[in-house]
Amino acid sequence: MPPGDRLAAPTARRARASRVQIRFGLTTRLLVLMAAFVMVAATLIYLPAVATFRDFWLRNRLSAAYTAALVLEAAPHAMAPEHLSRQLLDSVGARIIVLSVHGTKRILAASELPAAVDEVYDLREPTFFSSVVGAIQTLAAPNGRFLTVVGEAPMGGESVAITMEEGPLKRAMAGYSLRLLANTLVMSAVVAGLAAVAFHRMILRPVRRLTDSLAGFGADPENASRIIVPSGGNHEIGEAEAELAVMQEALARELNQKKHLAALGLAVAKINHDMRNMLASAQLLSDRLANVTDPLAQRLAPKLVATLDRAIRFCQATLAYGRAVDEPPKMQRFALRPVVVDAIESLGLEGRTSVEIRNELGEDYEIVADPEQIFRVVMNLVRNAVEALQSAGPAPEQKALVRVTGYWEPEAAVIEVADNGPGVPAAARAKLFTAFFSSSRAGGTGLGLVIAADLVRAHGGEIALVPPAKDQPFGARFRITLPQRDANGAVESLDR
Repeated sequence: MPPGDRLAAPTARRARASRVQIRFGLTTRLLVLMAAFVMVAATLIYLPAVATFRDFWLRNRLSAAYTAALVLEAAPHAMAPEHLSRQLLDSVGARIIVLSVHGTKRILAASELPAAVDEVYDLREPTFFSSVVGAIQTLAAPNGRFLTVVGEAPMGGESVAITMEEGPLKRAMAGYSLRLLANTLVMSAVVAGLAAVAFHRMILRPVRRLTDSLAGFGADPENASRIIVPSGGNHEIGEAEAELAVMQEALARELNQKKHLAALGLAVAKINHDMRNMLASAQLLSDRLANVTDPLAQRLAPKLVATLDRAIRFCQATLAYGRAVDEPPKMQRFALRPVVVDAIESLGLEGRTSVEIRNELGEDYEIVADPEQIFRVVMNLVRNAVEALQSAGPAPEQKALVRVTGYWEPEAAVIEVADNGPGVPAAARAKLFTAFFSSSRAGGTGLGLVIAADLVRAHGGEIALVPPAKDQPFGARFRITLPQRDANGAVESLDR
């Protein structure tokens, strides 16, 4: 098993174990949460509900007392038989019924009177606060309390009052509370169940599908069959599925490409030794051809040398790009003009091309960067420009020219390499900095710009192809922007 697989296996096992250990899932959490919400809502409405129940219960007793008062008033001389009075009091559940008329209180019926009345409650003008407080007092009161309830009186009277034991009222309120609790529990279960079913169908199942797709794709990201198939839903999860499918497709494609590049790099590394030996031998033979007086050999020898040079350069560029990590830049302040001179001389173009290369950098143009890496960047850009001019020629009625210039911007140094050749085709601009992609010119390796871009990015800078102006459609101009920092890493202002 490869080392990466050995490292990934315990992690995958731990992830699977953690998923197996989950018991309190989203559906269970939703059930508990919905039940809790319903219980909280029931708690908030419990006191108003039980207070309303208490008022209705007492009003029913007053209604019965109202009827009893009418019966007692209708008795001859307002004197009802004792057994009738007792029956009426039992039906009302009261110990005494008192009628108030014109400021006079009259006892209509009475039985065994309590020693004291603990509370008087007036139902003629009740308030929400008084009802709630009364309900709480009743529920919390000890047994044996007596309550006087006052209400509207019949036949033009001012009020009718009954005095009763509070125990029956307390028991009725307790029964009502239990029924309310049972109804609340049933309603909580129903609401939580329906919400859980809806949550499972609308959210949990699609999310679980996303999770399973992520886990499956993570186990084998190069397998295209592991890519999720979007459900096409017009909701957030449907959009997430579509975006995940795009991401997985792009990742699988990138991994396959990198796998092929890795295989290519391994193959190139294996044949590099033999290839260099063969090219070295061919180069020695080509050097001997230069001393041959045969006209045909004299004519073919330069072309053979150029072909061998390009082959060697392509091998070296491929191996250099194949390294996993470039060394970090060794930052220092230096004058850029001598570095550009060395890069131009290293190309060995003197006497071999008609392209003019102008180093227009000033002697005082100093930047903070890695001189060796900037040397490689400039050499790649200048070589590309020269080869483009050699392949396609300069703009009409112009001499082939490559210019290297530089200037300062606030907190950054800018270097430009420009030529007056045919420019970069529009179709090639999108993949200009892609490995092994090159234009149709002969001799290109497709790595020069990629290496230059990697080195510039290592400096924290940017490299870009400047769009051509409408009045100057010819030529290509590459701009390098390098942020300038002092020894402490702070940004320097170079606006001069």
